[in-house]
Amino acid sequence: MISQSAQPDPIDSLLEKISKEVWEEEKDHLATFLQRAIARIVDTAIVFAAAYGSQLLFVQFVKSDNAFNVDSLVRSVEQATPAFALMIWVLVYSPMLESTGGTLGKRLVRIQLVDLETRETPLFRMCMARSWIYLVFVVLAFVPALHSCLAFFVSDYRQTWHDKLTNMVCVKSS
Repeated sequence: MISQSAQPDPIDSLLEKISKEVWEEEKDHLATFLQRAIARIVDTAIVFAAAYGSQLLFVQFVKSDNAFNVDSLVRSVEQATPAFALMIWVLVYSPMLESTGGTLGKRLVRIQLVDLETRETPLFRMCMARSWIYLVFVVLAFVPALHSCLAFFVSDYRQTWHDKLTNMVCVKSS
């Protein structure tokens, strides 16, 4: 019978120490919640400004054309503007900018999305998938979207659900 020594294996101890150091170093490169929140606020303001700017232009056009049922058209456009803003975000703004280095908000706070395994800018299709997953959370209700954002605090790589499902991580830009 082989007896087990009471002392831990020095190689295991060394590997554990190296793993902890790597984790701490990698953790320093991950984006903070505050950075991500500021980026989301800036991006939301940009997209809603574009949507409401489009609404104002359309309303001005309808009123100047003396169209039939102007009030009804204006009311319909005003009701549809938030959905229009969300579609701009999901179809155009987020996927196009994330796949080219980050949205304007992320660039402002110097963070960007990268693929978790390759640490490179994600492909357009993955950015589109991430946007659609976030859309599903937002459309389902406030609760799934909130839980997705709160997953940041319990995830290994500070990922939200839509990040985790598309294998992305948000890091500080160099």
